[in-house]
Amino acid sequence: MSQLELTDIFTVDREGKPTMKIVLFGPPLSGKTSMLTVFNALRRMENPELIVSALTKIQDLSGRTVFFDQGVFQTPPFRGKKFDRLRYQLWTTPGEERHKVQRDIVMKGVDGVLLLMNFEKTSKEMNEATLLEAKEKIGEKFGKKIPVVAYINKSDLPAKDRIDKREIIQKLIDEGAIQSDKAANRVMTGSCLDARNDLVKILTSSQSDTFFDDSNRLRVDKRPESVRLIVRPIQKLTQLVVEHRLEYIQTI
Repeated sequence: MSQLELTDIFTVDREGKPTMKIVLFGPPLSGKTSMLTVFNALRRMENPELIVSALTKIQDLSGRTVFFDQGVFQTPPFRGKKFDRLRYQLWTTPGEERHKVQRDIVMKGVDGVLLLMNFEKTSKEMNEATLLEAKEKIGEKFGKKIPVVAYINKSDLPAKDRIDKREIIQKLIDEGAIQSDKAANRVMTGSCLDARNDLVKILTSSQSDTFFDDSNRLRVDKRPESVRLIVRPIQKLTQLVVEHRLEYIQTI
């Protein structure tokens, strides 16, 4: 077991690099494209050398985003052993009903699922349908061998127009996406629109140089709070996937 490497527990890509597949799964117009656009823009602004290839969108005829390309991150030490960098792929799918077959294909080989829910009251049924479909596609591994993190978008809406967060959390628990004692750090909220706008403000500000270091990289301590809330669910999910895989391999 001392010779354990990430290639032993993750699929490798064409370059032989261990790769994790994360899928953003959510109803139409829930903010999937906005979340990944902000996340990838932030990575470029802060750590451009960590990006493996340019952000790529493959779109269907309706213009809905299907796939986002990959980046890399350093995995944390596990039981005293350090690992090489793990490459990840972030996938998302169009949420409309007519694209259900595409979602079947994209969900194959998934390592972790980020459920992107919508706070709008008018999206209640679509949120629930998305949750049930994700569970159906993954089966008994849902929320267990395949970790799930939820992000509820559009927290900038007035309270009167939002679904009660507790109601969404309870539904996630009922369907086995999360456990009740894990809800606090696996269900997150924020606004993709606010995050995008706050990054634009930094880039267009007359004092934008105060946000960047001498290497022209955005200082981590200058991340707007709205952007922090975008990053957290992706970071949490990658952490859960790595931890689960490494713990599992120790038992066999």
